[in-house]
Amino acid sequence: MKRIIERPWGRKRGRDGWIIQPTELRNALKQGDIAEIGKLQVGAKQLSELIKLMCFPDQELLIRDNGRLEVENIARVLVKGRTEFRKPRLVHSFRLDDKAWLPKKATVTVVIKPRKFA
Repeated sequence: MKRIIERPWGRKRGRDGWIIQPTELRNALKQGDIAEIGKLQVGAKQLSELIKLMCFPDQELLIRDNGRLEVENIARVLVKGRTEFRKPRLVHSFRLDDKAWLPKKATVTVVIKPRKFA
């Protein structure tokens, strides 16, 4: 089984998780059958389809991996020339358990390890 390490740009949100742009995460997921985020493994193709449905302008994804994979959208706002992130009015989120949607014959695992951005 082949492992590919992808490092999309992300911003650490305290102890909560990582804020990653949906387009970068989808591009990273296209390269494999299984996505490994932290110690959790899920099916990459189905995760990519769910992320495609959560793409909105001026919003990014907050990803946590505490026991299960939690993904929710978060709004990007400019405050006094700085970029800040706040929960949007309409929050979309989902949770996945470990080993959800794993394919029977997986050949490539994509390991997602975000690179710290500012």
